[in-house]
Amino acid sequence: MSYKDDIFLPARNSLRIKQDERETVIRSCREITSYSKKCIFSIHRDLEKVQLKKELIEYLIVIREHLITINEIYFNDNFQLRGTISGAIEELIEFFTFCCYKYHSELIQYERFIELINLITNDLKEIENVVTYILNEESDIILLWAPTLTSPMIDKADYLMGLFDCTGEIMRMVISNSTDTHGKFKNLETLNDYNFMKKLYENYILLQSYYPGISIYNGIFDDSINSKGNNSFKKKLQVFESSINKIENTLIDLLISDKEIL
Repeated sequence: MSYKDDIFLPARNSLRIKQDERETVIRSCREITSYSKKCIFSIHRDLEKVQLKKELIEYLIVIREHLITINEIYFNDNFQLRGTISGAIEELIEFFTFCCYKYHSELIQYERFIELINLITNDLKEIENVVTYILNEESDIILLWAPTLTSPMIDKADYLMGLFDCTGEIMRMVISNSTDTHGKFKNLETLNDYNFMKKLYENYILLQSYYPGISIYNGIFDDSINSKGNNSFKKKLQVFESSINKIENTLIDLLISDKEIL
């Protein structure tokens, strides 16, 4: 028996394969993050629907390729890569939730998000239907009446953290769109967005009141006060509160401006 041939060489080859897979996942996660940010930027630009749709389809084609790559490696007994992929998944959730809020005036549910991701990864042709759906246009997409889907790769913890980041995009959109191109103040729309943000914030506070030690780190739930994930959750909550305060200041400025005009 040769220890070198029977133990060390197979172990070395196995480690090399794992390292190559990890590097592949890291590269794919960077691409998903980058193209999700491009999607968000395109939405903020208020493009014509035709141009916006074209850009989102183009970006989602790239995102799809990398999701498939990660999915294949992740399910090949590589669940230790959970922390590596969580950041990219959160960015993707931020894009979908922000887009749906802007064009549907509501949040996309976790289960519906999983359903859309499954459609994209299972069939390239569905990307156009998915984009049409999230832009709130007529679509041939066939969705479940009450989806109950979950995904081992995309956890509800990722959804909660991605939703945190989405609130920052909503805040930027609200402040940017508080007046239209003709200088008219959009008090009602700004107030509606503010009320939505307040209600969402109250739900996060309610969640924290039930679980003071709520911790989300690398896409994994825990209940541990002062842990890294708990501190991260608290910081996200503080940023959320800051976004609400900025919208409040914008509303006050609009009201003062209206009074001055009158």
